[in-house]
Amino acid sequence: MISSLTFPYLVRHLGVEMYGLWSYVVALCAFLNIVADPGLTSYASQQVAAQREGGIDLVPDVIALRVLFSAIAAIVLLAVASFEVRSDIRHLLRLYGVGLLIVNLLTGDAFLTALEMFHIRSLLVISQQAIYALGIFAFVHTPKDVIWLPISILGSSVVSGLVGWCILWGHGFRPPRIVRPRRWKRIVVPSGHYALSTLMSNLYHRSGHIVVRWFLGDHALGLYAAAVRLLDLLRSFVIIVLQVLNPRMALFAKSEAGLNRVTRFAVVVIALVSLPLTAGLISTAHLVVPLVLGPHFLEDVSLMKIMAFFLITASAASLTTGSILYSMGRHRAYLASTAGGAAAGVILYLTLIPTMGLAGAGLAFVLAEFVVAAIGYALLPPALHNLWKDPIVGVALASSLLMAVAVRIVSAYVPQVFVVVATGVFVYVGSCGWFVRKWFIEQFAAP
Repeated sequence: MISSLTFPYLVRHLGVEMYGLWSYVVALCAFLNIVADPGLTSYASQQVAAQREGGIDLVPDVIALRVLFSAIAAIVLLAVASFEVRSDIRHLLRLYGVGLLIVNLLTGDAFLTALEMFHIRSLLVISQQAIYALGIFAFVHTPKDVIWLPISILGSSVVSGLVGWCILWGHGFRPPRIVRPRRWKRIVVPSGHYALSTLMSNLYHRSGHIVVRWFLGDHALGLYAAAVRLLDLLRSFVIIVLQVLNPRMALFAKSEAGLNRVTRFAVVVIALVSLPLTAGLISTAHLVVPLVLGPHFLEDVSLMKIMAFFLITASAASLTTGSILYSMGRHRAYLASTAGGAAAGVILYLTLIPTMGLAGAGLAFVLAEFVVAAIGYALLPPALHNLWKDPIVGVALASSLLMAVAVRIVSAYVPQVFVVVATGVFVYVGSCGWFVRKWFIEQFAAP
């Protein structure tokens, strides 16, 4: 919620071009972060979630490997920054990139989640976001103040990361103080699959920023980056259930009945949230975009109607690949799914953007996630192939379509966006509330 509040402020005060260039810096640093952490944290947190005490022994070796790879990433970062033609972007790359490499070594968020310490992690995230927001609102007023963005992000993350490690230590998370290089191969090999998977994820999710800047320029990049960020924020509300259930999925990886029940719960909750959000965004894009992004982003209205389906395809990809396959430790299937999405994404970006412009970028963004979800679904255990057949999913779909019709009718007569949104929420909750209520009672009453 805090990030959602700072987002409209940033796009208005940075402007279309500078916001796009900042997003470009973030995208490049995300690729470089894979060099610094080639799947090591993902593998370690999965092992801690699945084995608990047994997985903690890997942490010292993982940290040692991350320090080594971070040094390599810093060298690559400085080399990449030297080729940037704009001095302000070059400076941002160096400041944010090197700072991010250091800060990521200090965070223990992944282990808090793996140990299901959700309340503590939530408090730390809220604290970190609050510090970040204070920095944004206090110091960012014009495009020239963009330097305060990396400072606010890195400073708040350092505080949160150090406190997180202290809390882990206080709760008995005591990794041995021994580094055993002989185990590094056993760690690096499966981690490499996660690293390649993360690289593939970045290719289909972030390479659009780079290709849009190449073919369409900085202004189009700003429009595209703002649309992507808004959708990412909305998706974060959809997949909260996955962040909570991932450790439990890992724990139930060898129990067909337990895994089936947890994943079915996740499917229903995702459907109940993603379907109405998608239908609502398509119906109210002409009202939401000016309200959230401001008048300079009116060109995003048509783009948002295309990209709204990302909330469904990306949530499905997060469930099948990022949650089920990952939690089960099926790193080869995880890699195959993300690699398919990366190949499709890169091909679609390079073909659709030059021919269709921003509309092509939005379409490629949605379809790449669909490919990941489809491959991930095909690689699931056969027992999980009927997850989507739950009747509550059908109720959510029918209620979303009914809500969309109601919203279109009301928005034609009432220009106030809050009245339109409230009407949509009322229709959706009213149309499926009784079925959902009965389903939740049954789920939580079960042993």
